[in-house]
Amino acid sequence: MFLKRLMAIVFLSGSILWAGIVPVEAAPAVVTANNVQLRSGPSTSYRVIGRLRIRDRVNVTRCTPTGRWCHVQPRRLRSGWVRARYLDRASGVSIGRPGGICFHGARGHVCLNR
Repeated sequence: MFLKRLMAIVFLSGSILWAGIVPVEAAPAVVTANNVQLRSGPSTSYRVIGRLRIRDRVNVTRCTPTGRWCHVQPRRLRSGWVRARYLDRASGVSIGRPGGICFHGARGHVCLNR
């Protein structure tokens, strides 16, 4: 039983590293453009599963290591991936603290606190 659990943990950890995605706690962000495509994965080769509107608030749960794609949880749609350039920190969230999510957002390099 212990060996099965250990193997599962190793497999899942390796899968996350292989995918190049770093999970973190959710950080609030706002969408900066209209009709932003919400995709099933972190590239344009994945299918569109919804669209976000300007000023929609989302929670960023993780970003790719390049910071160009972020996984978000919108309030009215299921979660998916968006280009980070269409996200910005939500009002009242300061930037630059350790443990934040950093990506190339609408205003250049943006860091969101956890």
